[in-house]
Amino acid sequence: MSYDFDLFVIGAGSGGVRAARFAAGYGARVAVAESRYLGGTCVNVGCVPKKLLVYGAHFSEEFAQAGNFGWTLEPAKFDWPTLIRNKNREITRLNGIYRNLLINSGVTLLEGHAKMLDDHTVEIDGTRITAANILIATGGWPVIPDIPGREHAIGSNEVFFLEQLPKRVIVVGGGYIAV
Repeated sequence: MSYDFDLFVIGAGSGGVRAARFAAGYGARVAVAESRYLGGTCVNVGCVPKKLLVYGAHFSEEFAQAGNFGWTLEPAKFDWPTLIRNKNREITRLNGIYRNLLINSGVTLLEGHAKMLDDHTVEIDGTRITAANILIATGGWPVIPDIPGREHAIGSNEVFFLEQLPKRVIVVGGGYIAV
């Protein structure tokens, strides 16, 4: 049977992008569908923004110790919106890198929600596409359980887009981002 693609990847996170690029590098006709953002959890709402926020948080300690090493500083001032804006700019830059990696590898990038119809058919925005192989590389998504008080909670994804720095937080969980 003839298919539109040899490999169709649902999800353009680290795993999906890598699989697509490698398959295309071996001559396969490859397409990737992504409905949220390129780079997946790590780039957008995980490792990268977490590291940027943690790095930014450590400056207060450095400023406090600077006088002991001969530095005279004006009173330091922190601006949460600037940190978030710069974090967002870095993520946008990384999204562009992922886009270029796919496109430059000869992978067809389809931005939309892909739905499997059968073993060899996906639908994205009303268009049916066939593939000899379909790889589901959608990653995970945080879930807030149905418990009393859940209306006061946000998931780890939303924390990276808060408009104001919270005065207090309670972190539930012990995974990489929580810690």
